[in-house]
Amino acid sequence: SHDSRGRRPHGCCCAGVKNKNNNKSEKHMRTFFCLRAVRRPSGMRHSCSRAALPIALLIAGQAQANNGVMLPGYGAKAVGMGGVSIALPQDAAASANNPAGMALVANRVDFDITFIRALIESEVGPGRYQDTADVAVPTGGFNRVINEDFSWGVSMFAQGVLLNYKEPVFGSRNTKSDFQQTVLAPTLTWRVSPGHYLGFSPRLAHQRLEVAGLEGLGFATPGSDKAYGGGFALGYLGEVNDRLSIGVTYSSPIWFQKLDRYRDLIPKGRLNMPQVAGVGLAYRITPAITLAADFQWINWSDEKTYGNRLTEGGQFGDSDGPGFGWRDQRIARFGAAWELDRHWTVRAGASLASELIPDSEATMASLAPLMQREHYMVGTTYAFDSGLELTGSYMWAPGATVRGEGGSAGTNVSAEVDNVFNLGVGYRL
Repeated sequence: SHDSRGRRPHGCCCAGVKNKNNNKSEKHMRTFFCLRAVRRPSGMRHSCSRAALPIALLIAGQAQANNGVMLPGYGAKAVGMGGVSIALPQDAAASANNPAGMALVANRVDFDITFIRALIESEVGPGRYQDTADVAVPTGGFNRVINEDFSWGVSMFAQGVLLNYKEPVFGSRNTKSDFQQTVLAPTLTWRVSPGHYLGFSPRLAHQRLEVAGLEGLGFATPGSDKAYGGGFALGYLGEVNDRLSIGVTYSSPIWFQKLDRYRDLIPKGRLNMPQVAGVGLAYRITPAITLAADFQWINWSDEKTYGNRLTEGGQFGDSDGPGFGWRDQRIARFGAAWELDRHWTVRAGASLASELIPDSEATMASLAPLMQREHYMVGTTYAFDSGLELTGSYMWAPGATVRGEGGSAGTNVSAEVDNVFNLGVGYRL
């Protein structure tokens, strides 16, 4: 099931928000990648996050866009075909999708950057806010075959938010928040029998949070704090026959230490990432054409910061304190890849998700405008005989709006992604 070059033949959105208030000078709210914020209910208290994976690492993971704080797809080739990847590993970012997929990408190194331009518009009472954000999100990985039964590799990915109003909004200081979370995923795969592979990936993570300007909401201890966390991911990938492959994967929550400085702001003082499960199929219609589909579930509601409603009932920092009110997501991804010749491959796909943010949680959505649920992608790869591969893709996400009701009445938030480009380089070692 490999071609003559040893390859398998498979072939967000956050933004800065520049706020303009009817009675105020310009404010700026810039949200990097896609992330989460931790905010307040009627008092509108918030703690945001930012994800900026150091480019110096050269192997960075994804930051997010629109499947909550997660990107619709990880890896340059997957991005070009709707994010489909659980049964169709194509590069060394495969561990972010299904650890078992690293068994089939051979010896290689990959790096890509996703460029996002997004327009955010918010109405909060009489105030109107808008901005166009331009952000760059790096991703990558490395993989090495040990022998015919084992391989090892590493992928890295991240999430977060950067927000700065540049003036006092909720207190006496300029209101700002800076959150960074980076995950390292070393991966080992094992061929349990011909065509059947298992993968295991411990996930080691670091996060840093700094919030200021919330004195009016009862949070008067600005400054930075950091925490370490961990989790794991498991995966299976099986080649049923020469045409059909199936994949199954599960990622545990990433459990973090408590951020002591922020124990009175976010529920239980913790910013954990949720558990994720998925299944996938890939079918080769011909040696050159592959169709694939994934179904994924993200358990946002079990993590207090994401799942607690605006009107949960408790005080900030309590286990039942205010959160974002996000619902669990169910995501269907579809994609196709066509190898035109030994150099060119073209791809297309779509990612369709269930509702994440109900209208009752529009207040928090003004600080984390991640309501878009549809993503459509096209992409292509050119493979050089030397082993170098260049990949590019384009993604379009139709605009979406949440219109506040109940406790969020009077708040309407819209998000529209104008352009998302991904450029990647890979090398078959």
